[in-house]
Amino acid sequence: MDRDKGLEARERVNSCSVIPCGIPGSNDLPGRDGKEGPKGEKGNQEMDLKTHISDLQAQLKALKALSSKTQKVLLYPSGMIIGEKIFKTDGSEGNFEISQAACSRSGGLLASPRNSEENSAIQQIAERQNKRPFLGINDRLTEGTFMYLSGEAIRYTNWSTREPNDSGGEKDCVEVYSDGKWNDKSCEKKCLIMCEY
Repeated sequence: MDRDKGLEARERVNSCSVIPCGIPGSNDLPGRDGKEGPKGEKGNQEMDLKTHISDLQAQLKALKALSSKTQKVLLYPSGMIIGEKIFKTDGSEGNFEISQAACSRSGGLLASPRNSEENSAIQQIAERQNKRPFLGINDRLTEGTFMYLSGEAIRYTNWSTREPNDSGGEKDCVEVYSDGKWNDKSCEKKCLIMCEY
């Protein structure tokens, strides 16, 4: 009988080489527990999945914005891309309010150049149309202080000589001449509708 107990104890020790288990105790009492195995990576996998989903959502949002811009570009036959902006016109004309509303309906704003490159693009498109466009700039709030429609002060200007002059007292909007220079103009006059996206 003692022989059977010894054989059983040896079998337990041998079986522990493959599967961690306790060390046999003396007098056939249970031994100490074996070492605990490494923790799984469930937590890390969960975080990786959340990060991956967040990245995919950001990519989808960017693709939707690009698709929306592309659709707007296709709506108008004449335009240019400068940096992040797209300048487009369909050749139609309107006063300042009509022009602003037309751009807003198509998801854009009246063209508002922030540098000479953007101003040049607007000038080139207008020249192809043989019309002068309104810019998204005016001094309606404070006479003589021209601002973007957002209320932000303009930093870039390209005024023609002796402009703005407010001759006649009602020239609160801005148009672009064929040479790219700016002129203050009555907001009630008709100009080429040019939008930016």
